[in-house]
Amino acid sequence: MQWRVVTAAVLALACVVSALAGGYLAIRAFGTTVEPFTLGTARVAAVPALDGRVDVYVPIVDWGVRATPYSAPVEITLRFRSLDREEGSAALRSGPAARARLESIRSDLARVGRRALRRSALIGIAGGLVGGLLAGGVIGAVLHRRRWLVYGSLAGLLAPIAYAGVVAATLRTIDYDAFERPTFYARGRELPRLLDFSGQLLTAGESYTRSYEQALAGLANLVVFATGTRSVDETADTSVVLASDLHSNALVLPVLEEYTQEKTVFLAGDVALLGVAVERRLAPQIGRLGEDVVAVSGNHDSRPLMRELARAGVVVLTREGRLRPNGSTDGTPVVEIGALTVAGYDDPLEGRGALAGGRPLELTEEQLAEEERHFVAWFEALPRRPQIVLVHQHALAHALLRAVQPADPPLAIFTGHDHKQHLEQSEAAVLVDGGTVGAGGPLAIGEQNVGLAEVRFADDGAARTVDLIDVEPLSGNAVARRMALTGADSEE
Repeated sequence: MQWRVVTAAVLALACVVSALAGGYLAIRAFGTTVEPFTLGTARVAAVPALDGRVDVYVPIVDWGVRATPYSAPVEITLRFRSLDREEGSAALRSGPAARARLESIRSDLARVGRRALRRSALIGIAGGLVGGLLAGGVIGAVLHRRRWLVYGSLAGLLAPIAYAGVVAATLRTIDYDAFERPTFYARGRELPRLLDFSGQLLTAGESYTRSYEQALAGLANLVVFATGTRSVDETADTSVVLASDLHSNALVLPVLEEYTQEKTVFLAGDVALLGVAVERRLAPQIGRLGEDVVAVSGNHDSRPLMRELARAGVVVLTREGRLRPNGSTDGTPVVEIGALTVAGYDDPLEGRGALAGGRPLELTEEQLAEEERHFVAWFEALPRRPQIVLVHQHALAHALLRAVQPADPPLAIFTGHDHKQHLEQSEAAVLVDGGTVGAGGPLAIGEQNVGLAEVRFADDGAARTVDLIDVEPLSGNAVARRMALTGADSEE
């Protein structure tokens, strides 16, 4: 008797699995449709997925954006087929007319999403019924029991209905703030164009709000950019690029130079790899990055290299002030770079020449603890509070992050060294590590990705958003994550 129950349960489970598989295959095969909406037409599909997300892709420029605003096990994808440039441009203008257009876009997208979900549900139920009947028919034929056709039909009907019920229940709660933390993706040289415009993807008219209207305005911006129009007013915020750990990989410098045009570039140390004299030839190329280049030394760097960078026009900062080409410092540790005040800390392991002489590249635990105390004391003794502190050793950066008090003015700490791209935030400070812009050096290409960060500052000097950019050098595949910082001013 027990064996019969187990066998029946296994066969019933097989019918359920077959029903779910049939529903999934049917949705994948017939669930995609082309829908018109205010900005043009798009191929839309709602397919089962392990993680719920919205994926918008623009094949014209081969990039897109993803967000995870809900936990429902379904992915809604939009692939643009045609774009209405005039309508997209009109939606970006301020005033009542633009708001009306944004409301129209919101209504259209809601309608498109509902239609895609209903279509997928009906197709999934039909496919599930076929899958259940197929499994029931096979089992019935093997066991010579026709009632398994009925059992298979019931499984084929109930399994997809239950799945649709789970989707409907979990779609009741949608986190629209997720559209402020999207993931951009692209290939090769399209990524700089995408990120150059990404500062406007989440803005609409006069506000920078956490709302559904803002997300839709971001979609409108995305469409207009895809058609080559840039009608949104440039933001007044200050945008800077953080790069670290080049390690003499000159192969990435041309692309980095193109991306950083008219921007301020911060180099958080380890320009060199071996500390040899030939690496100083990179200085003129580095000096051409961006409108201004600010650098500190890393544990792989040497004082002669930093002097060569200073000679190439780079603002080389030390704990005593700006380094001059002759090796002296100006005695002013806090400098003004555009609208920002900056202080930099030269690396404790900065050398005088090549690494071949056995110069250590890492601090011992005792040395690190002592250097952390020195670094925090240096910061607290600065004549005025900077908005950015640039330091290579990430352990020192974390020590400062812990030391900054909530009552202090906002502070951004730029660091590197560990080749691990990450962002951490306390109540009064944010720590940004862009990873290794040189992919670990020319000998490590293929083993490490190129990483850098773009940070935007509000008028009050507080860091507002961070784009963490990650590129696989050999294939050109790239991902950029927008991180909206807590406590940042939300108004333009």
